[in-house]
Amino acid sequence: MASVGLQAAQQRYSTVAVLLHWTIALALGFQLALGFSMPQDERGFALFQLHKSVGVTILVLTLARLAWRLMRRPPPAVEGGFQGFLAKSVHILLYGFMIAQPLTGWALVSTDPTGIPTILFGAVPWPHLPLPAGLNEPMEEAHEILAWTGLALIVLHVAGALRHQFLIKDGLLRRMGPGGSAWAAGLLALAVVAVYFATGMKISGDVMATGGYAAKRDREGAAAASPGRVPLAASPAAMATPEAEEAQAAAAEEAQAPEAGPAPVWTIQPGGRLGFAVSSGSDSYRGSFSDWNGAIKFDPDHPQSADIRITIKLASASLGDATMDATLQEAEFFASAANPTATWRSTSVRRTGPNRYSASGTLSLKGASRPQAVNFTLSGSGLKRHVEGNASIDRTAFGIGTGETGQGLGSSVSLTFAFDAVGRAP
Repeated sequence: MASVGLQAAQQRYSTVAVLLHWTIALALGFQLALGFSMPQDERGFALFQLHKSVGVTILVLTLARLAWRLMRRPPPAVEGGFQGFLAKSVHILLYGFMIAQPLTGWALVSTDPTGIPTILFGAVPWPHLPLPAGLNEPMEEAHEILAWTGLALIVLHVAGALRHQFLIKDGLLRRMGPGGSAWAAGLLALAVVAVYFATGMKISGDVMATGGYAAKRDREGAAAASPGRVPLAASPAAMATPEAEEAQAAAAEEAQAPEAGPAPVWTIQPGGRLGFAVSSGSDSYRGSFSDWNGAIKFDPDHPQSADIRITIKLASASLGDATMDATLQEAEFFASAANPTATWRSTSVRRTGPNRYSASGTLSLKGASRPQAVNFTLSGSGLKRHVEGNASIDRTAFGIGTGETGQGLGSSVSLTFAFDAVGRAP
């Protein structure tokens, strides 16, 4: 009986079966670690899109593996009795897990109220299933339970293989080893374990680092976006602040400046940045516009004569993820097909300190025009200046992100910009 089992263990799976087995195994190691470690908030959006892509890939590969197994008879079972029944049961349950887990994930995203589309690996659109929204919560619970069940089944599968290899010593690993090598099968098994732990550690480390850095940037951005203002009824002691002293000094300098002539015309140089951020819970989404320009007439010594116009192409907005970028262009957010640009034009500019200015103006966005203040600073001298600034925009005043997808977002969007400008005397 033992010799029969030994002979059966020496019979190998086909090359295609071996290739599919280890490809699925490596994908599962990555997928399980990704699912367990990725953050369940907006920080994990890109990882969530990758998770969906890998899940669909595992589903397709598993169906291909099952079809191949039905067409090509596998090697005979090594053991009978209870041990054979247990091994066969684990194999069947593993197939069920590798099919059911992606399907519950597919159902989960198909019934999600946000309706975020699935783009496989950022390139291939994947349809949603026509399922009722009431299935969302049950599918979420099933998906999580299946993940832990699948992990347990994999452990049992590996334990069974190790039992045959090192206790029974029938060379079972050779059946699934490339080229019939038990060593190759063992190394691939170790690679699956390494992928699992390396993926989990990498994502956890990135989340911790990004979370701390994002919180620091949020604090700094909030401080920059709220420059000190002196209350109208402030006491002399309260007015004795650096901001108030700078404002008084700026007013004195402006009064002593020579009479204003025509303002220089400034050209924005390539390489500038126009970024935006909006909070979501304890974190934030951050992105930028890649296509924007301006027409600037501005005399730093006589800011009251300024005429500044900035035009932004909304389709150039990016959060670093193709799906999120596409969502920004939809009707709930920018509706860029009907409103391709946003414009801001100054109505008045005043100096608030040495090389510091506050500009009032009008922002036209998504068919609405609202007053919008902008703060900026200058560095450099003459007709070569570096400009940095910020603004805080009430997105709800323009009807941006007011539907289900925008739930949980802060109402204020922080805008920051930096660029070099070269002036030309009139």
